[in-house]
Order: sequence, then structure tokens, then C-alpha cells
Amino acid sequence: MTLPGRLPREGGFARIVILIGLAQIVTFGILFYAFALLAPRILAETGWEPGLVYGGFSLAMVTAGLAAPLVGHLIDRDHGRTVLMIGPVVGAAGLLILAASRTPAVYLAGFVVIGAGMAGSLYDPAFATIGRRLGLRARRAISAVTLLGGFASTVFWPLTRAMLVDMDWRSVAIVYAAVLVALAVPLHGLAFTGRPVPLPPAPDDAALPVVRPLTPPAGYAILLLFAVVVAGHGFVTSAMSVHLIPVLGGLGISEGDAVIAGMLIGPAQVAARLLEMLAGRALAPMALGFVAVCSLPFAFLLLIGLDATPVTALGFALIYGASNGLITIARGVVPLYLFGPSRIGRMLGWIASPALLVKATAPAAFAALVDRSGTMAGLWSSIAIAALSMLALAAIALAIGRRSRA
Repeated sequence: MTLPGRLPREGGFARIVILIGLAQIVTFGILFYAFALLAPRILAETGWEPGLVYGGFSLAMVTAGLAAPLVGHLIDRDHGRTVLMIGPVVGAAGLLILAASRTPAVYLAGFVVIGAGMAGSLYDPAFATIGRRLGLRARRAISAVTLLGGFASTVFWPLTRAMLVDMDWRSVAIVYAAVLVALAVPLHGLAFTGRPVPLPPAPDDAALPVVRPLTPPAGYAILLLFAVVVAGHGFVTSAMSVHLIPVLGGLGISEGDAVIAGMLIGPAQVAARLLEMLAGRALAPMALGFVAVCSLPFAFLLLIGLDATPVTALGFALIYGASNGLITIARGVVPLYLFGPSRIGRMLGWIASPALLVKATAPAAFAALVDRSGTMAGLWSSIAIAALSMLALAAIALAIGRRSRA
């Protein structure tokens, strides 16, 4: 039996946080962020259509979304450590296929394999495995892992750019395949050693009030609603990750000022995660979810409601970045609070699946809308989709309140 507020020694809290955090920097940096710098080189060398080249990455996200439920099922059967060790190997195999590709078919096949590697190595399988190991006391670990993982682009964008000075994109892909196997696999393996910690019957964290895990049919309805929350937020942020600079330009903000605003998004994400890790225990998981979700439409309303100036753009970037940083934590913590740790893998898998599918199509859909109806239409659509996430979360809160009173 453990004392309230303490993690069991065998859980290896510090070891899990540090090693999984470092593994997330490596896997996100290589499988997610590096493509932004590799893609222009792929275009220049192959002469393929941009839709084909960038569509490969979208295909990887679709594959990850389709594989997520299966991955979650394996984690619930206590195979989380194995999943996290195999995921980087599969991702490395995809990079090798990519490096060897000379035809579009092989190129796209490489991204299918990379997507399968993403499903087994990024945040969702890591959160699920942490939840299985630490039970309802996993919130601090999830917060700390996202804090470390937020530095993936900070490390791998300049590293990738430096490598591309003396190497072609194929050589970089081969080196990164070796790095995934040499670093990510042992980091995941060493993070979860020994037998899993027995799951506690009830939470002992003040920020996780006692809630009996939800069961069908109410559980399925709330699972669907939370999938809408995450997918809606993901659509907006995925679209903005590609179109932020053009959108700000369409409002009359210069490219230089837009780039400066964009540079603040990453630090805002990290700052919000650090604040949550240090003081977030005062917020219940649902309250954390509301802060993350409600701040997103507020950021866009700020951009629309005030004059388009560099200061407005900076304010938008800070609020938008904070929202993006907190939703990453909320999507791991809220399902743990709602459904309990025994089924957390499957729950996170079913939540991640539509979110990844939506994020894969968001940039193209947003571009088509802006091209047809203009920048303001794109911004108002972002507000509407973010508001849908708010309504879905409010419906969850209402359902939980009724259940508690009953």
C-alpha cells in the first residue's frame, strides 16, 4: 500500500519521466518534425508533384490513426513496453524504404510503414503505458513527459538543417533510422523495467477526484464526445501549423512579424506545460480540459476582433501556443480520469484514431476553403470547429454531473 500523494518506489517515476521524455524528443524529432526540412529536398531531387510528396506525410498520419486502436488494445494487455520498443524499429524501417524509394509507389509505402511506427512510439502509446504503470497517479508523469517532448523541434530542426548541409535527404533518412534504433528503443526499454505497478483502486491525487470508471453505454457516448473534443482541436492546430504565416499575412501582418509570432508558439507551449506541472494539481482534469479547449477560440477571436498588428499577432501566438501545450496533457489525463487505467490503452487508441485522420486532412481542407472564400472564412471556420470542441466537453461535464448526482 502506498501513502497518499506518493508514487510507489517500484514505479520509477523519475526514470519513466526522463527516459520517456528523451525518447519522445527523438521519435517526434525524427518521425514528425524532420519532414518539414526533408520535403523541399525530396521535391527538388525527384521532381514529383508537391501533392504526392506532402501527401506521403498525410498518409503516415492516416496509417497511425487506423493502427491506434490495435496499439491501445496491446497496451491494455500489458504489452506497452514491447509496443514502445517495436514502434521506433518500424519507423526506422519506413525511413529506410523512403531512402531507397525511386518510384512514387515505394515512396508512399515507406510512409505507410512510418505511420505504423508513429502509432507505436509517439505520445498516445507513451501516455497509455504510463497510465497502466502508474494508474490514476500518472498526471505528473504525463505533464513532465510533454514538457520534455516539447523540445523535439528545438533539437531536430537545427540538427536536420545542419546535416543537410553536407548530406542529401536520403543519407539523412538512413542516419535517422539508425538513431531511432540506437536511442529510442533502449530508452523505452529501460523506462519500464520490472513488473507493472499494481493499479490502485482509487486515485490518491488531489487533482483527480474519485470517479467510478465509465462503462457502456454511457462510456461509449462520452468516449465519442471526447474524440470530438480532441479531433476538433487537432483540426484547427494542424491547419494552422501549415497556414499560420499566410493567414496572418492575409490580415495585413508582414511576413517578418508573422514569423516572430510563430516563433513564440513553441515557448508558449512549453511554458503552459511547465505551469501545469508546477501548479496544475489545483485544477481537476476536466477543468484543465476546459482551459485548453476554451483558450483556442479566444485566441482567434482576439485576432479577428482587434486591429491586425504585430502585438495582436503576438497575443494570438501566446494564447494559441498555451492551448496547444495544454491539450496534449488533457488528452492523456482526462480519459484516465473518466475511464480508469485498466482500459486506458484502448480508450486513447479510439480517441487518437479520428484525431489523426482529421489532422491528416486539415491542411488541404483549410487551404481549399481559404482559396475559395478567403482568410476570414478560414478564421471563422476555425472558431466554429473550436467551439464544437467546447460544446462536446461541456456535454461530457454535464453527463458526469448528472451521473454523480444519481
